[in-house]
Amino acid sequence: MNRISAPIERFIHSYGSILGRVTMVLVLIGLWAPIALVAFMSFAEGGVLTFPPDGLTTHWYRDFLGNGSAIQSIITTLQVSLIVTPITVSLATVFSYGISRYEFRGKGLTQIAISLPLIVPLVVTGIALTLFFGFLNLGSGYFAVVVSHVVRTLPFAALIILPTFLTFDTRLEEASQDLGATEIETFFKVTLPNTFPGLVAGGLLAFTISFNEFVYTYFVAGTGTETMPLYLWNQIQFSATPEVNVLSVIFLLVAIATVLIAVLFTNVERITTQT
Repeated sequence: MNRISAPIERFIHSYGSILGRVTMVLVLIGLWAPIALVAFMSFAEGGVLTFPPDGLTTHWYRDFLGNGSAIQSIITTLQVSLIVTPITVSLATVFSYGISRYEFRGKGLTQIAISLPLIVPLVVTGIALTLFFGFLNLGSGYFAVVVSHVVRTLPFAALIILPTFLTFDTRLEEASQDLGATEIETFFKVTLPNTFPGLVAGGLLAFTISFNEFVYTYFVAGTGTETMPLYLWNQIQFSATPEVNVLSVIFLLVAIATVLIAVLFTNVERITTQT
């Protein structure tokens, strides 16, 4: 065994650093090469998606800006995401505060229940939501999309926000109440400001997931509500032009903008430590 392990150890000692760097480069290429290809193909001159393209042009971007249906799908998506995000963060905050501060029967079951959407297949939940709205005679449409997105984003936001409350020093709350503050005053003046970075991180994650959500939306949107993922799906089915890549680039820009906002308006190291 030693005769075999010694050469391996020498090899790792000599080339481990190089192998690590090569692996890192290959992983980055695997992650970013498809995205770079999509961005490049959004400038393809031909009317169909072929590689390599016949030439490069920006007219697909001009066509996109003049496409009322595409612009409306973006507006609808932003509206839904901006409604879903504060609802999700509020619910996740109440849930996290209750779990971290109180003992009650069914506490463990509550944590499991809120995490179930993470492991249940999206199609199954989508069908269940469709049946649920039908049973309540709510039908499909804008309201159903918002509720479905909250169901989708809440477990993810809770995963970010709950550890923030669990790692928060409760002695600050005790000191505040010893000085005469009520529990509600303590929450808004002490707890909330100190857990704010985690709330922002959970909100940004919720916004991104809602903005990109397709499966739940596909089941409950109906014909009157078309978000950007649904519009993109319809375009791929019936007319796969480079305009599809333009939409994909917009998705990418939204994701990058979300990360930049997280960096600019939150303490990233603090979020990492708390979560």
